Amino acid sequence: MLASPEPKGLVLFTKESFELIKQHIAKTHNEDHEEEDLKPNPDLEVGKELPFIYGNLSQGMVSEPLEDVDPYYYKKKNTFIVLNKNRTIFRFNAASILCTLSPFNCIRRTTIKVLVHPYPFLLTSTFFQLFILISVLIDCVFMSLTNLPKWRPVLENTLLGIYTFEILVKLFARGVWAGSFSFLGDPWNWLDFSVTVFEVIIRYSPLDFIPMLQTARTLRILKIIPLNQGLKSLVGVLIHCLKKLIGVIILTLFFLSIFSLIGMGLFMGNLKHKCFRWPQENENETLHNRTGNPYYTRETENFYYLEGERYALLCGNRTDAGQCPEGYVCVKAGINPDQGFTNFDSFGWALFVLFRLMAQDYPEVLYHQILYASGKVYMIFFVVVSFLFSFYMASLFLGILAMAYEEEKQRVGEISKKIEPKFQQTGKELQEGNETDEAKTIQIEMKKRSPISTDTSLDVLEDATLRHKEELEKSKKICSLYWYKFAKTFLIWNCSPCWLKLKEFVHRIIMAPFTDLFLIICIILNVCFLTLEHYPMSKQTNTLLNIGNLVFIGIFTAEMIFKIIAMHPYGYFQVGWNIFDSMIVFHGLIELCLANVAGMALLRLFRMLRIFKLGKYWPTFQILMWSLSNSWVALKDLVLLLFTFIFFSAAFGMKLFGKNYEEFVCHIDKDCQLPRWHMHDFFHSFLNVFRILCGEWVETLWDCMEVAGQSWCIPFYLMVILIGNLLGLGGLRKLTIMVEEEAGMSFFTLQQQGEVQSEGGVSPL
Repeated sequence: MLASPEPKGLVLFTKESFELIKQHIAKTHNEDHEEEDLKPNPDLEVGKELPFIYGNLSQGMVSEPLEDVDPYYYKKKNTFIVLNKNRTIFRFNAASILCTLSPFNCIRRTTIKVLVHPYPFLLTSTFFQLFILISVLIDCVFMSLTNLPKWRPVLENTLLGIYTFEILVKLFARGVWAGSFSFLGDPWNWLDFSVTVFEVIIRYSPLDFIPMLQTARTLRILKIIPLNQGLKSLVGVLIHCLKKLIGVIILTLFFLSIFSLIGMGLFMGNLKHKCFRWPQENENETLHNRTGNPYYTRETENFYYLEGERYALLCGNRTDAGQCPEGYVCVKAGINPDQGFTNFDSFGWALFVLFRLMAQDYPEVLYHQILYASGKVYMIFFVVVSFLFSFYMASLFLGILAMAYEEEKQRVGEISKKIEPKFQQTGKELQEGNETDEAKTIQIEMKKRSPISTDTSLDVLEDATLRHKEELEKSKKICSLYWYKFAKTFLIWNCSPCWLKLKEFVHRIIMAPFTDLFLIICIILNVCFLTLEHYPMSKQTNTLLNIGNLVFIGIFTAEMIFKIIAMHPYGYFQVGWNIFDSMIVFHGLIELCLANVAGMALLRLFRMLRIFKLGKYWPTFQILMWSLSNSWVALKDLVLLLFTFIFFSAAFGMKLFGKNYEEFVCHIDKDCQLPRWHMHDFFHSFLNVFRILCGEWVETLWDCMEVAGQSWCIPFYLMVILIGNLLGLGGLRKLTIMVEEEAGMSFFTLQQQGEVQSEGGVSPL
């Protein structure tokens, strides 16, 4: 069963309670007990705020060891918690084993206070976390620089000292190895410790390991993940999804291996077939050169090239394969296409080609190469591979990801359903108690303020109490009472009977269905006029579009004026769509006033916002936009995680391959100039990683293998492709789930807004 959410209360963690916990755990190990089925309470996880049903946090309990309020940890794991001023939960192991100090040791208590001390303006972060995060961000900035300043060693030593101080604080506060909440119980601490120790050893080693040091230091970018609880939780969910995908990954590798072996049997050596020039002077010399002279076949000028092509024309010996022009014969000579990296001559390269085909990167060129070299009948092979891997396997991946997300969602939902009713009941009781106390306090204050005789009835006191509570509720509103008085005086126009009749007449016109239909037609026509713009335009077209813009601005301005008359200024600006319409109108008027001012052509771009006016009359469009906006806000952790991964990959690639591109640039360019896509600096490395995630990676991989070799380039590219696609597919699935959930909620919200707008449009107050 789940841990009972009934509040246990906050109690200081003392030596007596420590002994009681140890005795209880020893007893449960010796006896079978129902508590073996206890599970952690998700509302009491590390990093969350302690619910108020567990009592008030006194000043003497802040940053002090407390007994764990979660029965699962209290009865089974021998832990204690520490709360800071923001009631954020930090959990520590209490066992004093393996170089772990006692929970009552002054050194450990001091380091715990350093670890949990909150930052005043960030409720979810501690000062220690913020300090480390700023250090990591500074380190990231300097990692992205190619030309480092002279004081770089000072900065590196300072950052190394900060990271060492972080490790020491965590070691003293959490202990070396005392359980899941100790220093080595967190895998992210393993990463920090490994990189720091590696940097210290290399920095003070007599050998020159500077390139290796710069590459290893890029792992510090990943420290951003454990410093953000949302990113850390998201990584845990993705790892859970990855475990679910292990079976699909093994199945994919199995089929890739089978088709690689089939490809080797069908196309081994075929991609070396080229059109070779046949000498006409001596037939015997020709035969000798063809069979015995290796230098003749390596001369590239003897191959046939199509105009503008980098590689020689491929050919085949079948009738349906590519044929050579007159004076050339088809022979197996030279290297394979694409700098020798596209072939089926071995299992590894065949597997690489099949992976490229599965990823659908530059597949049409591969089709043409095989069809020219082997024949058109082998198109069947590529159709089967493309259908199996590009569509079936991709659908299988998405299906497994969807199942993993649904399981996680159901698990959290079941836990919330079992825990939430008791929490709500306790919360209601707490709220009722607070309201009772507040009412008593108000009554006491009223008695003190006014000298009431003993004959005064209690009803008068209660009426005064209710009035006082109403005043308190009014004061809690966003706007002050002065603003409401100002609005009633100046923004609600009830001047005279004639004006009220005019307002009623305008209200009937502007709220009529035919008026809405007319406005919808105007919006659609305005969009059509915007699509007619092109370059260059004739004077007649330009004049027509300008006149149309004036007409539409006039119509939208008249709509705004009539609605303000019908609804009062106060009621008009209470509706979000009316505020948007007024912004469109003001933009159009400002654009007309600044039409002849130089540099104001950018204002024309905002005309495209007029299409969103359709959302007011198109509920489906409005629901979709509402759902997408709410979903993107909820996906902020995933977007931040994806950006962190791209930044890390770009910095890692620059440190790993940057010098190789500079030293061996002549291998990929005859003029020894860096190509457009390279990783010599951070900017181009970032663009290259982004291109890899977009699915176009094989051409830049060929250049990378030319300058840096296959042993580093292939693993780096596979890491970026696989992890990037996992993040992308996971985000796509999560976005789909959130849009589905938000769509229903948005529908009811829009219905309520529509009822309020239709019923209360004329009299807003």
